[in-house]
Amino acid sequence: MEPINTRAPAAAARAYVQLGWPVSLGHRLRPRQGCTCENRDCPTPGAHPVVSPGPRLVEASVEEMLQSTPGGSLIASTTHFDAVLMPFRVGMVAMLQLDRIGRVPCLVTHGRTAALLVLPATGRYAAVHDGVEVRTGPEGWIALPPSNGAIWDTQPWVESTNTPHPLMHGEDVGREVTAAYRMAIGTSETEGALR
Repeated sequence: MEPINTRAPAAAARAYVQLGWPVSLGHRLRPRQGCTCENRDCPTPGAHPVVSPGPRLVEASVEEMLQSTPGGSLIASTTHFDAVLMPFRVGMVAMLQLDRIGRVPCLVTHGRTAALLVLPATGRYAAVHDGVEVRTGPEGWIALPPSNGAIWDTQPWVESTNTPHPLMHGEDVGREVTAAYRMAIGTSETEGALR
């Protein structure tokens, strides 16, 4: 199998659909202008459906759907995984340790945010600091590469296949995120915020 080009929306969308993820098209995140939903306080800019619930993409109609919504974001509801979002620096420190244990799918956005994907309904165990956000269940959404400047640090599938990496439990990830906060920011600054 050829390597999957996650910078090409159609190829990326097909790969996500083949993983069984509920992929939809969502609002766009515009630089310095916010989400196209026009809500100035949008909690998930560029990472929620235009119409809720958004129609799921199917492999046969990926091209047609993408052409019908130019510039729309590829988004997935967090039903097949929980997304654990944190500052980029903390996420990369955690990933260095997690890579010794196994492959944790991780996407990064504009070098500001890292999102680690864990087993469904276990993300809460990784919410070890106020700077960690967990998106979970059918009402949680995340933008997928190449949307909104997101790229994969660690792809969710084995290289050049559509075989998914097994997801880790949020508790295992949470241990490394706790350690990463201590290393990245300093124990004295985070002690009061760790929970």
